[in-house]
Amino acid sequence: MKLRTFLHNDENSPTTLSEIQRAHGWVDSEEYLGIFAYATQSGASSFSIAMSPVFWAGTRSRWLFGLDYGRTQPQALRIISGKPNAEVRIYDGAWIVEQSGFLPRRDFHAKSSILANRTNGRSGMIVGSGNFSSNGLRKSIEAGASICTDVQAEYERSIRNIEAMANDLWAQATPLDDILEIYEERWKVDFAAVTAEDEAEADQPASDMFWIEAGYVTQNRGPDRPGNQIDLPRGMSGFFGFNPPANLARNSVIGTITFEPPSGGLVSRDLRLGNNLMEKITLPIPETHGLDLYDGKVLVFRRSGNQFKMWVWIGVEKGPR
Repeated sequence: MKLRTFLHNDENSPTTLSEIQRAHGWVDSEEYLGIFAYATQSGASSFSIAMSPVFWAGTRSRWLFGLDYGRTQPQALRIISGKPNAEVRIYDGAWIVEQSGFLPRRDFHAKSSILANRTNGRSGMIVGSGNFSSNGLRKSIEAGASICTDVQAEYERSIRNIEAMANDLWAQATPLDDILEIYEERWKVDFAAVTAEDEAEADQPASDMFWIEAGYVTQNRGPDRPGNQIDLPRGMSGFFGFNPPANLARNSVIGTITFEPPSGGLVSRDLRLGNNLMEKITLPIPETHGLDLYDGKVLVFRRSGNQFKMWVWIGVEKGPR
């Protein structure tokens, strides 16, 4: 049996996601069951980028997420459920979506991955503190352990009972399709907006700054790298100091924005009016400018002369407000 404990403390340490990758590579998983208390769009994107299309094409994946307190972002559920061979269920979902604030009757707090290849007899399990967010999977200080084995007796002793209990939870859970639309509708009302109190946490004067929720990020750099192109509502250019004419032709340049990201130096990009009549911007490359990835994140901008300092507001993954 291959037992490995890990503590993600610095950039050279194993992470929850790297342990899932390692176990999947060794097991050559035909089946994957992921159980996580909550999921964010950044987590879904980070997992998808790391695991590549080969994982989705060759592995039947089942996912059990919680909705407790509205921590799970609906777009994360849409991303995962839209993958090939993937099925998503929600722990006690039919009951929770009817509760004010999505208060659970029993907290769902598990974080584990169970992998199996019935053909070669290999199996694995990763348990730890990291949730299904970009921070939990690959950035925060998290601890856990992974087990891999191809010995039947070791599987019986260390994994089988946990797998059986996880399968019971899965069988009793609510299929995502039964509740996704109503959850998304109610979640947007209660949890999608950044409040004035949240803005104050950024420790910047509100009059000098504004924010954008990245939402869908175009995978313009390929499936194995985070995207950096987003669409903004028409009129967002006004926050950057532009006043384009109402009859501006599609695919025209509105103006040039110079960003000052956390690292990597200044970056200038053209803001354009897209063919879909939304305003389109290609942001600094996230992994080379200290921004991790943009998916599902709130991007904060503060005017500094003719430039705009930008950073990712990490509070979007803190949970209920």
